[in-house]
Amino acid sequence: MTFQKLLKKSVTALVLSLLFIPLSRYISPATIIEGKQIYLAYLPISFMIAMVFIYGRVAVIPLIIASTVTYSFCLNISWLSLIIFVFCLIFTITVCSMVARYYLGTRWRFGLVDKGIGVRMFWLGFAVPFIIKLLMYISGHHIHFPARVAAYFGDNSLIFMVVDFQSLVAASLIFTPLFYYPLRMLLNPNYARAFWLRCVMRDFVGPRRYYTYGWVFCLVTMLWVLCSTWWLLEVSGYLVPVIFLLFTLGIRHFGPRLMGLMWAISAWLLLTYNDGFLYGVNNEFALSFILSVFITFNVCMVYMTTVLKKNDWMKRIYHSQALTDPLTQLPNIRALEHHVQCYPKGTLCCLRMANLEFLSRHYGIMMRIQCKRIITSQLKPFLQPGEEVFQLPGSELLIFLHGQDTAARLGHMVDILNSKQIKWHNTMLEIEYSASYSVIDNDLVELHRTLGQLSYLSEQACATRRVLSLDTRIEDVSDQTTERVLLLQKIKRALNEEQSFVLYAQPIVDAQGKGYHEILSRIVLDGELITPDIFIPVITEFNLSTRFDMLIMKKLVIFLQQHPEDGQQSRFSVNLMPLTLMQKDIAQKIVSLFTEYQVPTRSVIIEVTEEQAFSESEISMQNITLLRESGFKIAIDDFGTGYANYERLKRLQADIIKIDGCFIKDIFSDSLDPLIVKSICDMAHAKQLSVVAEFVETEEQRTLLHELGVQFLQGYLIGKPEPLNTVHTF
Repeated sequence: MTFQKLLKKSVTALVLSLLFIPLSRYISPATIIEGKQIYLAYLPISFMIAMVFIYGRVAVIPLIIASTVTYSFCLNISWLSLIIFVFCLIFTITVCSMVARYYLGTRWRFGLVDKGIGVRMFWLGFAVPFIIKLLMYISGHHIHFPARVAAYFGDNSLIFMVVDFQSLVAASLIFTPLFYYPLRMLLNPNYARAFWLRCVMRDFVGPRRYYTYGWVFCLVTMLWVLCSTWWLLEVSGYLVPVIFLLFTLGIRHFGPRLMGLMWAISAWLLLTYNDGFLYGVNNEFALSFILSVFITFNVCMVYMTTVLKKNDWMKRIYHSQALTDPLTQLPNIRALEHHVQCYPKGTLCCLRMANLEFLSRHYGIMMRIQCKRIITSQLKPFLQPGEEVFQLPGSELLIFLHGQDTAARLGHMVDILNSKQIKWHNTMLEIEYSASYSVIDNDLVELHRTLGQLSYLSEQACATRRVLSLDTRIEDVSDQTTERVLLLQKIKRALNEEQSFVLYAQPIVDAQGKGYHEILSRIVLDGELITPDIFIPVITEFNLSTRFDMLIMKKLVIFLQQHPEDGQQSRFSVNLMPLTLMQKDIAQKIVSLFTEYQVPTRSVIIEVTEEQAFSESEISMQNITLLRESGFKIAIDDFGTGYANYERLKRLQADIIKIDGCFIKDIFSDSLDPLIVKSICDMAHAKQLSVVAEFVETEEQRTLLHELGVQFLQGYLIGKPEPLNTVHTF
């Protein structure tokens, strides 16, 4: 700091001190105890602490000079007594400020309602009053003070000392904002403007203003009632708690700075014009209690406002993180949804980097992340206010544009990107760009469908043109994406309605015509029949298998309960998808379902894929084991196509093997198929496993399969799937 600047600040601090120390002393609330005047809040302490917060060490000398001048005229005491009194005040504030600076660092004076509030509150709110009174009482025992001030230096009763100490605590804690914020506004008009906009006006605009006006009206009314002398005993101390309740309600609405200032003004009015609410209780004990309540509420209010402010700050951080991709640090899809709500009309563009997936496999995932960051930075100069780039998983970015000539602008961006290379670890990468775009509105449901369509169209643009419009080729894209989305919606609707899934059964019989049925399913929705070859892939892709399997199992159990039989043989088999068996506790849920409907587990065979039967997944194997131990027979579906070998077959824990249809269809044209079937049957018989052959469609196949050792047959020759309600079990 230059000497000229230091001199200017010192002179300004001196002028302010000469003006406000006598003013603050004059407006300090006071009353009479034991025939002696006592301050309820000694406001010069508040002003001095505020000056130290504003000027730091520069304020010390001006405060010493102004205090000496002021008290020499006001107190009319000897120079020695005056020096000791000023020393007690300024020295204590200076030392405690240095301690606070030691704990909080060089910026201890900034952000009074932010970090370090506890340290400042302790050293400047409690330590300063305590040390001041301690020094004054010590000096009062060694130096004679005039009668008019002797009570403040120890010549008083115990309760007088308590109230006197509380007055300094109240001044330090409650009334420092009464001087700090106005002084900062006076010295810096920019701070006054910022305070008005951020702390005041934000509560007087929009929907918040109704609560603000109502709260201010209640506060003004309560202060007018409590500070008047008209009501006397009727409103003495009884209505003061309403003020505390009112400020508690305002803490969540107003910021900590405005709340601190309004509380300081309200407390000053209550303590200054105290004839109303202190009527009948104006004694030293009542004053001590009231000051304690004021101080305690102030501490609670400060911490409550601080906690709420931190909570709001954390909410903003979490909200920002929720809208940001953690790797690329770009706005994500959720941020796009918010952006579309702010800009209802616009154009959504999908920028595709055709070879980025290939490059990331070679150079790693960090290359993909860095490329997207660089591409975004290259696009920024071409974007107007309100336009943004959003992250998509994979090799795409979304660009939200609004305005005219979207196609021309997007085409220009793509041409610019195609003409540039990206440097990655001293290697220049050439990325191929294409794009698609569509006009959108704020319909979020339609937005999600549009994203899939734009992704498909941008991929097509790689092989055709660089930029394609969804609005002109909507029919081409809808055939590829909308149909699949609509199918998913139908499946979800069927799962919700349950009755839309209809159970079918296909017979599996032995040479004597005895056996059981395999449960199959169809969707019948709005008169349309949807077969498994259409809906099963969608169920698997969108992770609906567990919900689907449990629905089929429940419908079958209800049928078995309604159509009981006394036989000990299994009546039906049900296939469980691989993802279902990977769900923890799914076996227990199935067993509980049978127990709930009192259906014996021996009635049903559980079919699992060969992959699951030989899976390394501990959860899958535990589920299969629990199902078998609970009485279900286990059948291995599609056996022989991938995971089976003789070593695994030797340790297989199952009851039935279903030979995959690929070995049955060409059993007469491929000489190896009969050998494979014969080998599987021999091994299965050795382990006492039953064998089922699928896709049996001719008499010749049936005859040969029985000769090879197959026990049960399934296929159109045996019987086509029929609705379960029309099937008669064997």
